[in-house]
Amino acid sequence: MDIRDLRSHLETAFEYPVTTDRVLERAGDVEVTAPNVDDAETVETILAPLGTETYESAADLYNTILGSVSDDYIGRKFYDDRGADPADSWSILPEQARSF
Repeated sequence: MDIRDLRSHLETAFEYPVTTDRVLERAGDVEVTAPNVDDAETVETILAPLGTETYESAADLYNTILGSVSDDYIGRKFYDDRGADPADSWSILPEQARSF
């Protein structure tokens, strides 16, 4: 299942609150895929390391999954389309820095 479709699936798959054990029992083998990633992770591999939790809503569960996926699900790490390379600013001396 594409990670972008996961939230709507979680809204209908469970009655909330729901425990990690119940999620793993019913959806642990669901593979979560992401754009531009060849290997998928299962819900179990994402949630199992976190221990037993109780999720109050689908949004709570989804945010936990989203925050726990591997780095493979992140686009270009440290990418910022709003300016120059952040490493360039590390070489600025205090007297050259400007306050905005």
